[in-house]
Amino acid sequence: MNAEMSHRLLLSIMNSIPDPLLIFDPQMRLTGMNPAAETVFGSHELGTPVTALLGTGLLADFVLKGDLLAEWTSEDERIFVPKLEQVRDSEGNPDGAILTLRDVTQFKKMIRSQTEFIRIVSHDIRSPLTYIQGFANMLAMVGTVNERQEHFTEKILSGIAQITMLVDNIQDAGRFDPETGFYEMSREQCDLQEIIQRIVQNHLVPAEKGELAISASVEPDVPIINADRNMVERALTNLVDNAIKYTPNGGRVQVAARVGNGSVILSVADNGYGISPDNQKQLFQRHVRLARQEHKKIKGSGLGLFIVKSVAQRHGGDAWVESEEGQGSIFCLSIPLKGDNLVFRS
Repeated sequence: MNAEMSHRLLLSIMNSIPDPLLIFDPQMRLTGMNPAAETVFGSHELGTPVTALLGTGLLADFVLKGDLLAEWTSEDERIFVPKLEQVRDSEGNPDGAILTLRDVTQFKKMIRSQTEFIRIVSHDIRSPLTYIQGFANMLAMVGTVNERQEHFTEKILSGIAQITMLVDNIQDAGRFDPETGFYEMSREQCDLQEIIQRIVQNHLVPAEKGELAISASVEPDVPIINADRNMVERALTNLVDNAIKYTPNGGRVQVAARVGNGSVILSVADNGYGISPDNQKQLFQRHVRLARQEHKKIKGSGLGLFIVKSVAQRHGGDAWVESEEGQGSIFCLSIPLKGDNLVFRS
């Protein structure tokens, strides 16, 4: 294939790509751009410096300085994911670069629409749930309730509790997601010992029903942190709920906090069935539930651990599990003791 044919083939390939594509020489001057790029940046002569083409904003810094840039928004409000690929000659020396911009505008709009739909539906479900729960609780006040009626009432209240928890988890999974969530963190001084003690107290009755012993342990060097109280409480509550649901009768659950590797580590330990190494890898993904015979009758959305990891990541930390089959599990989330997590603002 001669040079002219190669050039025509290259132009055909570039023109067929629906996303903006720009090619630069070693001095970062424009050597080619496809029609999609012209739509975003306008027409430019070959040899135009990248600064004249992209200006001095975030995209230019991404190309010239290697700054991190997950997304870039154009003047017409289109959202792109940029990628810069270095071009090298036959000897491996730098010979220019190719900038591609993947248009994710429609995906973002879909995500926002889905999130807004879930928010509206979840909000509207709460009112009838409140009415049902209130009237179910009042049944015993309006007359004598026999044993069978009391059983039916307990089933109604149990179903309401399950739906309420599902609604809470659906909302939190959407709001807290580090990549797509719209939740704005509200930091305040958080006493982790007080939070843990309160969560344990709130779970004494469910634990007693499962014949479980639940306790708290907070190391004396755990400091007050500057965190989003709502997020931390939701994460710990999900871990404790899971431990109570999945630990066999007669077991034990311990909620703890300690300092390690420059972070506060919050953990919930149980002596349940344990989790295999293969299953541990996927546990914190959205909608993942382990299929095992012992858990067949346990209800759940598979969102609890995804929320835990999202909360940890939004605070700059992470979440993980330490477990062996037949030896129980310890679910952990870390909050680094640095930056905003330690900066108190009045």
